[in-house]
Amino acid sequence: MENLAQNIINGLMMGGIYALIVLGLSIIFGVMNVVNFAHGDFVMLSMYGTFLVATWLNWDAIATPLITFPVMFLVGVITYYILIQPTLREKYVMQIAVTVGLQYLFRALTQIAFKASPRALNFSIIQGNIEIGGLTILSSRLISFAVSLLVIFAVYIFLSKSWAGKAIRAASDDLDVASLVGVNYHRTYAITFGLGTGLTAVAGGLLMTFQQVGPLMGMSFGLLSWVVLAMAGLGSTSGVLISGLIVGVAESLAIAYWDPRARLLVVYMLFILVLWIKPRGLFGRK
Repeated sequence: MENLAQNIINGLMMGGIYALIVLGLSIIFGVMNVVNFAHGDFVMLSMYGTFLVATWLNWDAIATPLITFPVMFLVGVITYYILIQPTLREKYVMQIAVTVGLQYLFRALTQIAFKASPRALNFSIIQGNIEIGGLTILSSRLISFAVSLLVIFAVYIFLSKSWAGKAIRAASDDLDVASLVGVNYHRTYAITFGLGTGLTAVAGGLLMTFQQVGPLMGMSFGLLSWVVLAMAGLGSTSGVLISGLIVGVAESLAIAYWDPRARLLVVYMLFILVLWIKPRGLFGRK
């Protein structure tokens, strides 16, 4: 039972980080209806950005979002105006082609800059173990989970209370009506894409406290992000946290009780089961 509880706790903590990663993707899709297959590679870029900032400035990884968040926000805004905006009124295949091309561009650039060898940080102030009732909890995972929940709550407050957040929600509900009451949808969409991309910087900083990054890591994060989002329900932000926790626990239990190589197999089987029972996802909007 202790082993089961240990793995469930590990899965829940990793699931919180997954939810933070997927939150940015959910905001972009829910507001803009844009299929961004490069989201996982933005996470990968954020992790490399964390590595560079931590190395050059001798900062701890958990503090690097102070720099990487505004940088990734700006990268998201530039990406929107240059690549995404021209495809908004086109078919989905154009968005898919553009974002898939962006995937390969990011991977090629990181392979040129960092070669194929993975990079990791040697130390973080949040590393260590916490013993609770016979359970061993990695403090880096626990603090990362807590920070993820705080950021998710902060984004919820931003979307609910701020003028920019209300404009984003209005554009999501009815773009034509929002435009009539003075919402500049291009600016709102740019902020939305920038926010969704900037959130990957926070996730990247948390991930680099306990794992390494390589040029192809964006592929796994990208696929997993879409699985979590589809399970929650496309366009649903409220269900992203629960869906992320479910995926994290399923992955952890698969590693512990079956085979580490089967972790994604279990996640995809669960994904298929959920969509078979509820095609709109657990919290999908009608």
